[in-house]
Amino acid sequence: MKKSGIQREVLNELISIFYPEGIEEKRDWMGYPITKKNSPTYHHIEKACELRERYESDEATLENGAILGKKSHQILNTIEQKDPELYECWEYMFYVINNMGIYPIDDVWAMIIHLKKATQEVLYPNHVAKKTLHT
Repeated sequence: MKKSGIQREVLNELISIFYPEGIEEKRDWMGYPITKKNSPTYHHIEKACELRERYESDEATLENGAILGKKSHQILNTIEQKDPELYECWEYMFYVINNMGIYPIDDVWAMIIHLKKATQEVLYPNHVAKKTLHT
């Protein structure tokens, strides 16, 4: 099976684990709604290139996977360049969610919201500054 097929298979398995029946609004692990335009993607929590450097398989696995919409994946890639420390915080959050093995609980969503606000401040610093000045 091709690498993309394996990733799709693992992603579908992650979705079945983390989004059980009855979850009305599905959000990815960065808090963005999963929609047709923002479809879910597989994200390696530990980077594939780092796995290869250690001569380990970079194949998608349940243990190393996070569910991110296309939008979140792009945002995360930008954050990695602009604020590596915030990127590491997100990676740790994905690790926590993955290890819980269930749809995120309220306390986890609170942490996601906090990281999402920090992400917005990094991506749109002028917007945040102006908003703060007028508030």
